[in-house]
Amino acid sequence: MAIVYLILSITFSTLINLVFRWFKEHDINKLQAIIVNYLVCFIVGFSLSKEQNLLEHFSAAWFHYCLVLGFLFVAIFYAMALTTEKIGISVNAVSSKMAVVVPVLFAYFFANEDVNLLFAGGILISLLSIYFISIKKHIEIPRKYYLLPVVVFLGSGIIDTSLKAMESNFGNVVSLSTISYSIFLGAGIAGSFLYLIKKGVKLFKTKNIVAGVALGVPNYFSIYFLLSAIAAFKLKSAFVFGINNISIVLLSTLLSLIIFKEHLSFKNKLGLVLAIFSILIISYAS
Repeated sequence: MAIVYLILSITFSTLINLVFRWFKEHDINKLQAIIVNYLVCFIVGFSLSKEQNLLEHFSAAWFHYCLVLGFLFVAIFYAMALTTEKIGISVNAVSSKMAVVVPVLFAYFFANEDVNLLFAGGILISLLSIYFISIKKHIEIPRKYYLLPVVVFLGSGIIDTSLKAMESNFGNVVSLSTISYSIFLGAGIAGSFLYLIKKGVKLFKTKNIVAGVALGVPNYFSIYFLLSAIAAFKLKSAFVFGINNISIVLLSTLLSLIIFKEHLSFKNKLGLVLAIFSILIISYAS
């Protein structure tokens, strides 16, 4: 079942990217849709979980970590949105996906996972592929926004690493579905506060609510199946994160090419080839 969990995580994560691409086509208010998305994630997870007594969870250590991680989800999303707005989507894509090196390094140095030279080579090739797939043109970053890509890079890496730590420390205490919906509860609370601070009390438009629902369902299952894959592969989380990230980039690009008729430059095509090559190397090395 381990490989099935990984494939499902990749599939649902790719759906998220396609939904975001659809947002662009229909002028969706991202912040409204994201808040609805997190609330939908919580509702879906809570409905599917057998552990539905929230009052019992409030005093548990794992629940507090989940809420903090949920707040981090929103903070990093906001940083990613700001990076896309002020610098460009290419920089945001490269910064967030190259963050795969953070959980891989964590797995090697702190989780005592075996990372050989061939595996490390596959990760390096995957980073090159992400760069070539994502980059669209020469981009100049305004001086005052220099730190934004760094925040996205570190934040995305910390989120992935935190998911690994959550599964390792609390996976035998509480179900993965409960961990998942608790994270999204924290994200929903944080997102609602952020919206009230930025926009005040305003009614959400129907199309933004629909967009949030469309995003929330795959978003919940992407996290749930990622946690399930980490648990199933046990001491191979570096493999999970490596294959997961590069496969999402590869599949999202191919589907965007087919569905949205996006143009690929020579560098983008080179990135696709490198992505396939890196998946083969990482899989063989693991």
